Amino acid sequence: MMEICLGVTTCDKCGETMKKDQNIIVIAEGIITRSEDDLDFEGASVRYACHLDCWDGVAEEDC
Repeated sequence: MMEICLGVTTCDKCGETMKKDQNIIVIAEGIITRSEDDLDFEGASVRYACHLDCWDGVAEEDC
């Protein structure tokens, strides 16, 4: 299980507020620091977050 805190609480696709118990997609940037049975992931920053229902496989980034 991975826990994150989102500073922005709106969907990057539709712009609507993300709410408790909604399924979301999160794209994070970081470093794998250990890879055995489990992966340790450090220095993560969330690059993109959207509702699972909005996800079309493309992370639209601001230019």
